[in-house]
Amino acid sequence: MIKKWKQLTLVASLVVLWNVYPIQAVQAEQLKVSGNTLHEWNNGAKVDASVDNKGSIQIKTSTLGLKKGYYSAYVYELLNRDWSSYGALTFSIRNESDRKLPLNIVLTRADKTSLTVSDDRNVIVVEKLTGQAELVRPVSGLIALEPGFVGQIRIPFSSLMVQDKGSTAGQVNLGKVIGWGITTTTPENAKLSFRIGNIKPLSKKQAVVENGLTTLQMTGDERVVKPVAGESIAQYGVESSSEEKPNVKFQLDTPVQGVSITPDGLLTLHTDVDAEQATIRALVNDKWNLTTTVMLDRSSAMNVQEKDGTPRSIPDPSEVTKVLSPADPLMKTSVGWFIRLLLTAAGIHGLVLYWMWRRQRNTQGARKRRSRDDRQARRPFRM
Repeated sequence: MIKKWKQLTLVASLVVLWNVYPIQAVQAEQLKVSGNTLHEWNNGAKVDASVDNKGSIQIKTSTLGLKKGYYSAYVYELLNRDWSSYGALTFSIRNESDRKLPLNIVLTRADKTSLTVSDDRNVIVVEKLTGQAELVRPVSGLIALEPGFVGQIRIPFSSLMVQDKGSTAGQVNLGKVIGWGITTTTPENAKLSFRIGNIKPLSKKQAVVENGLTTLQMTGDERVVKPVAGESIAQYGVESSSEEKPNVKFQLDTPVQGVSITPDGLLTLHTDVDAEQATIRALVNDKWNLTTTVMLDRSSAMNVQEKDGTPRSIPDPSEVTKVLSPADPLMKTSVGWFIRLLLTAAGIHGLVLYWMWRRQRNTQGARKRRSRDDRQARRPFRM
C-alpha cells in the first residue's frame, strides 16, 4: 500500500512539474563542419582556412604585395542540406585583425543561384561585451565588424536576395542548399584573421522575431548645419514595412556638447556645438538598436560676401546694437506719452516763435514804408 502511495505521489509530482514548467523550444543543431567539405576561392588574395576539433573555422587572408585594387576571398562548405524549414542562420565570430572585417554570407541553392544579404535589409549583430543587439545593414554588400569584435551574427532569411538582384530581397525560398560560406573583400596590402563557430540554422518559428526586424530603418537628415545664431533642428524616426508600429526611444550614442535629442527623435543643435558628427541611437521595443551617424556641417552663410567683399554672414550677438526690451524705462507707456507731449510742446513753441518773428518783420516793413512816404511828402515840389 505504501509502495503504491509513493508511486501515485511521484506521478502527481511529475504532472505538476509538467504543467508548471513550459516546454522549451528544441535548440538548433550546430552544423558539423569538417576539413573534407571545406573549400577556398579567391581572385588573387591568399586564403588559408582550417577547422579545429570543435568545428570552428579559422580563416586568414592576405593581399600583401598585390597591385592596387580590391580582392575577394571565399571560404565555403559543399554539402547538400534541406533548409526549407529554417528561418535564419546564426554563428559566433571573433575578429582577430587589426582592421575592420568586411564580410557577407553566401548560400547556394540546388538551382545554382547564390543568395546573399541585401543592402536594404538588416542583420543582427550582438557584441559579447555589451550584449546589445544592433540592427546593421551591409554597405556595398559588406557588413563591417570593428577590430577585436567578439560576438554573434544572426542572418534572418528575409534579408536574403538573389545575388546582384536587390528586388528579390525578402522573397527568396531556400529549399535544397548545396553549400554555404563566408566572403570578404579587402584592398591591396591588407591582412585579415578571424574565427567563426557555433554555426546553427534556426527554425522559422525560432526566427520569427528576427525576420520581422529586417526592414526597420531610421529616417532623417544625414547632414545638419551648425547654427550661427539660434538653433538648428531635425526630426528622426523609424520606419518598417511591417504593419505593427514599433516602440522607439531616441538618444545620443555618446554625449556631444551643443547637441541634444528628445526621446521622440527631435535633434537640436545649439551655437556652442563644435563636433563634426554625432551618432543617434534608436532603441526599438526596449531590445533592438538602430544607429546612424549625422554629419554636422559649418554654415555656408559664414562665407557669403557682397560684390565688394563685405561679409554677409550673420553677426555675432555681441556685434549687434542692443535692442530695448519692454522692461527698459524708455519702453514704459508713461514715458512714451511724456515724450509725445514734450515733442508737441516743442512744436507749438516753434510755431509761436515763427509767428512772432513774422509779425515783427511785418511791423518793421510797415514802419519803413511810412517813413519813406513821409520823406517824399516833405520834398519841395518840382516841375
